[in-house]
Amino acid sequence: MVTPFLRSALRASVSALLLLATRLDAQPVLRAQWLTSPLQLDGRLGEPVWRTAPVATNFVQRIPRNGDAATQRSDVRIAYDANAVYIGVRNFDSAPDSIAQQLGRRDADDLYSDWFYVGFDSYGDKRTAFVFGVNPRGVLNDMYITNDDIDNADVSWDAVWNVVARIDSTGWTAEFRIPLSQLRYDVAGAVGAVRPWGLNFSRTIARGGEESYWAPTPANAPGSVSRFGALVGLDSLRPPSRTEFVPYVRTQVETQPAEARNRFVPGAQLAGAVGGDARFKLPQSLTLTASINPDFGQVEADPAVVNLSAFEVFFEERRPFFLENADAFAFGATRTFNSSDPPRFFYSRRIGRAPQRSPAGDDLEAVSISAQTPIAGALKLSGTTPSGWQVGVLNASTPHEHADVLRSNGQVTREPVEPFTNYHVSRVRKLLNGGNTGVGVFVADTRRFTDDSLLTMRIPSSATIGGVDWEHAWQNRTYTVSGLYSRSDVRGRTDVMQRLQRANYRSYQRPDATHLDFNPARTALNGHYAALSLAKTAGERLLGSVTYEETSPGFEVNDLGFQVRSDFRSLSTALQYRNPFIDRFSREWSATLYSTHSTNFDGDLLEQRHALFTEAILLNFWEISAFSSFAPATLNDRLLRGGPLAQRPRALSQGLSLSTDRRKTLIFGLDLSRTSDVAGGRSTGVEGSIDWRPLPQMRLRVGPELSANQAVDQYIQTEPDAQAVGTFGARYVFANVRQREMRLNTRLDWTFSPWLSLQLFLQPFASAGEFSRFKEFTTPRDFTFAEYGVDRGTVTRAADGELTVDPDGAGASAPFVVPAQDFTVRALRGNAVLRWEYRPGSSLFFVWSQQREAELYQSNFDVARQLGRAYADPGRHVFLIKYSRWIGR
Repeated sequence: MVTPFLRSALRASVSALLLLATRLDAQPVLRAQWLTSPLQLDGRLGEPVWRTAPVATNFVQRIPRNGDAATQRSDVRIAYDANAVYIGVRNFDSAPDSIAQQLGRRDADDLYSDWFYVGFDSYGDKRTAFVFGVNPRGVLNDMYITNDDIDNADVSWDAVWNVVARIDSTGWTAEFRIPLSQLRYDVAGAVGAVRPWGLNFSRTIARGGEESYWAPTPANAPGSVSRFGALVGLDSLRPPSRTEFVPYVRTQVETQPAEARNRFVPGAQLAGAVGGDARFKLPQSLTLTASINPDFGQVEADPAVVNLSAFEVFFEERRPFFLENADAFAFGATRTFNSSDPPRFFYSRRIGRAPQRSPAGDDLEAVSISAQTPIAGALKLSGTTPSGWQVGVLNASTPHEHADVLRSNGQVTREPVEPFTNYHVSRVRKLLNGGNTGVGVFVADTRRFTDDSLLTMRIPSSATIGGVDWEHAWQNRTYTVSGLYSRSDVRGRTDVMQRLQRANYRSYQRPDATHLDFNPARTALNGHYAALSLAKTAGERLLGSVTYEETSPGFEVNDLGFQVRSDFRSLSTALQYRNPFIDRFSREWSATLYSTHSTNFDGDLLEQRHALFTEAILLNFWEISAFSSFAPATLNDRLLRGGPLAQRPRALSQGLSLSTDRRKTLIFGLDLSRTSDVAGGRSTGVEGSIDWRPLPQMRLRVGPELSANQAVDQYIQTEPDAQAVGTFGARYVFANVRQREMRLNTRLDWTFSPWLSLQLFLQPFASAGEFSRFKEFTTPRDFTFAEYGVDRGTVTRAADGELTVDPDGAGASAPFVVPAQDFTVRALRGNAVLRWEYRPGSSLFFVWSQQREAELYQSNFDVARQLGRAYADPGRHVFLIKYSRWIGR
């Protein structure tokens, strides 16, 4: 029998449970406190405000035990004044002697350390956030999150702020000062925030692999910024400072080896530069950045490579001006787990690229040409308005560049090598439906201004890209449909259009293509790229996507983008099963099936690939991953570089990656990969890594890489010959090539303090290739060859390795010459950078960089010995000092 007392108790219990559930699902709220007296930033948290301000606590784990309370308590308070936001953090720890506290430079990756982060969605759009982090030794880390996706955070964003951290007997503390000028927000009139800010805190405890959040962010749920709590109490908030200036002064000495010196290039040369950046905060949370004569002398050089393919090598952007807020210009990608190498619509390394023309001729005696085209100036507008408009606009100009040329008759001239060029990119996106829907537009335009025929016959006069994209998510952003459509238009002289039509990623001259039309009189080229994806991007176990893409034959973005393929249609799928929770065998694991089916616009099947990729973090914190892929025989419309279709042999690829516990002082890694096909081609790669951290302030990383490749279809050249009827009047010459490469990446980081660090980088590289069994392709749509001197014709090798080939012996075909192909290349890249941030935002750099190179016209497969010899090759050295100062508040 239920008594009235018991009925009342049950009613009260149910009400309490419902109230508790409501509070658990509700957005957590923290009130900021206005400062009435100055703070001393010392990490001691001794000021009264750190006792009286409301506290944020009760963090919830994301990993390893999703939804459980954090194992260690954290208390966080926020205060602010007219100039800055302050965060006081007390991270309690029951074992303070076990706190991970590796030192490193700012934004150092892969540190074994505890961390504490605070994220502000000061736009209030639930998609973008400014994140500031610190470890127990005071190492700074900051990032800018866009599109509600922390996996695509811009880690190159460097704000001007400060923090002090301390370790004590109860754990560790941190005291942040973040100038309001570094955030983007709006105020109502003279004071007061227009809306509450989004807010979240997270804490990482390295020894247990634990991540916890103040506003719960489940491992099996979508979104990051959209799950933030709220920061209120900003009624006294003032508008941020509107201007910042960062001028710089640089001086350097450059020395050249004797082999590189000439009339224009002295053995040693002193140079200098001045310039700087200015930032202006505009209404609607927008920021305008102007850069005059930007300098990148402290940026690490690109690695040495040997490229035997017909496609350009992609190098990552390293220049800070272009890295900062790069996501504002992102366009061309849909929400998918699998795609077919889509074009990059904005490749910022096109701005300031190497000159596109080099003086030539048999009478060339000496030349002086810049390695890179200087950037005269650049403007960048970016931000997200309160009404949900995401804006990114960039305009940059490079001047007309000349080379000094000495001819054998003693004449000295200045020849043009790069025209005055203006680059423009605009990206605008509107967020709707609470951030679940987005619609955007993109425009990129390159304009070159010159009438010099030496340039106009080589480089397009203009190139324009325009596009629209869209995205819609539903069911709490679990499912997403996204797509885009774009068009390109390139204009120039007929010489330029002929080169673009013949480019290997297009090949309009293919003799057996019914859908391509090579037009030597063409002065314009245009085409389109489109993509559509349906994806399940969140959920506890199953994720996946289906993506359709097509790139028309005339689509071209390489003036301001990066593209290696056109005339392509593909359907790509992915299905992933994951377990993001700890179990008896692992801390988390996943397995993904990939499939890709591709054709050209003629319907020829070019790729059919199926792959399985698995990865896991084991209970002992070791990481392991493996993949296997199978590609049945298809057609290949690029092998003959403008010739007819060939067959692509059936191929199989496998890979294995292993890494030991990253919490340890000594960490080992191993990557193995192998690809083989039924025609005899094969490629094997081995990469090792050693990461040694003997002291909190020291880190040594050594990464040897070795690859051994054998190709049976290395393209050499094309010889027109009317007698070659079966291959449409041309002989396509190939060879077998055996290649071996080795490099040794070595990095030493010594961090004296979070503000003073020394980085040493050294990368010797060696590559050797031996060519044999020269032959010609015989049968379109097949993979058959006839070897010269064995199956047909004769071949004669000269002492210098040059070959004379008579393709049909006593027949009517004329002999032709194949230049010597064997090679050995050595290179050494190295630099030392001492960086002192003597005050927030202001830096002093001391840089020494060196580049050594040597090339031999013979193959030497003892690449390990070649690595050692690279240190003795003649080198170019640069000694540089750069001083910059941040002026703002």
